[in-house]
Amino acid sequence: MSLFTTAGGGSTQLDTGYNIDNSLRFNDGDSPRLNRTTATATDDDMATLSVWCKRSTNDANQTLIGWNSGNGAQAYLRVFNSGNNLQLFNKHAAESNTSIITNAKFRDPSAWYHVVLKYDAAQSTASDRVKLYVNGEEQSLGTADYPPQNTPLAFNYGGRDIFVGCWNNSSEFVDGYISEFNYVDGQALAPTEFGETNNNGVWIPKEYEGTYGNNGFFLEFKQTGGGTDSSGRGADTSGNDNHFSNNNFDTYDTTTDTPTNNFPTLNPLSNSLQASYSQGNLDEACNDNYGVGATQAFANGKWYWEVKITAGDNNLVGIANSDEQHRFTTAFGINNYSLTVYGVNGKIYREGSEVEDVSDTFGANDIIGVAVDMDSGTRTVQFYKNGSTFGSATTLPTGWGFTLPMIRKGGSSQTSSFNFGNPSFTISSGNSDANGYGNFEYAVPSGYYALCTKNLAEYG
Repeated sequence: MSLFTTAGGGSTQLDTGYNIDNSLRFNDGDSPRLNRTTATATDDDMATLSVWCKRSTNDANQTLIGWNSGNGAQAYLRVFNSGNNLQLFNKHAAESNTSIITNAKFRDPSAWYHVVLKYDAAQSTASDRVKLYVNGEEQSLGTADYPPQNTPLAFNYGGRDIFVGCWNNSSEFVDGYISEFNYVDGQALAPTEFGETNNNGVWIPKEYEGTYGNNGFFLEFKQTGGGTDSSGRGADTSGNDNHFSNNNFDTYDTTTDTPTNNFPTLNPLSNSLQASYSQGNLDEACNDNYGVGATQAFANGKWYWEVKITAGDNNLVGIANSDEQHRFTTAFGINNYSLTVYGVNGKIYREGSEVEDVSDTFGANDIIGVAVDMDSGTRTVQFYKNGSTFGSATTLPTGWGFTLPMIRKGGSSQTSSFNFGNPSFTISSGNSDANGYGNFEYAVPSGYYALCTKNLAEYG
């Protein structure tokens, strides 16, 4: 389970020049999707697709881009399929099926993956007609049914309604985050046009400086509008104005969680059977007496995040010793490895023992702020309720190394939404840290920062 990730799941790193500002969050329960009708292709049997994605759900077919004729002809690129493999299927018309599936499986919910499809059906050697790359590395294939020579890539062909984020408008919805989506019509390009390896050996984004062809587009997801134009979420900034219409997104689904500044989410791998997750793994509903932690931990620095209680008052919000994450999968022993404030009685508990009675409670619609100071001689946690301090600063247990955000449930009907800086709910005010990162309901305490890989590289 990865706790420190940036592009490609590597270690934290400082800027290397090219930064990506935005991603678009897809919550599969909302049936989110983008769509447009293709024009006459520059070359319908040659194209390159490059996209960065971060998963929220494993073990389910999730189509990045697809087309379906309704009479058997179809095409889709799944990131990823129900086996957690990368998969391309293409059947343009009456040709035999193209089916390309990687051997590798991709399950990390904390990592940004860079996926490149290189399609060139004019090649005389079948194995040269389709190449799949992840984080710059060509993938070996478990299934390799290559297209017949000169077979068009179906979602590059003219006059077709194509979808981003689902298959055929109604199924296989993406659940996660998509960023920096380049689609190039008429060229078969290497992944090095879109990414490079930095001096830490981590695959990172690189600005694409080439042309796009007739059907090409570049989706940066900087906009929040609902229209099919340059102000919409599906705005094409390649210069082609191949804008997509967009359906079932909220304004806050345009996020700053990107391959060059990765924010934490809740970690479904820490408790996959006892909780359900939504909104990019920021909303959770956990069963009675179980807990869930985040995908990033810290041993140094001063960090702030918020938790909005959306139902119930039987929630314990706080931090946990990351060495004991395996205990989140059982009801026994969670209190012994956490420091939390309890909504039902307003008491603060450290490793199972009460340390303060705040004489207040919290429940639905309250926002609990958590400020953790790992730098001072006495490491502390200060809780906030709706922007005001909630109790005194509490000393962390001795012997803790890496620490991570967590929540534990005292009842099965309790739900909450985490905000590490990219909220899954509407923010009425909007506050960032001193570096300009994060979007919080309440002011970030002086000297504290949003958890994200840029801040971790500087302070963590």
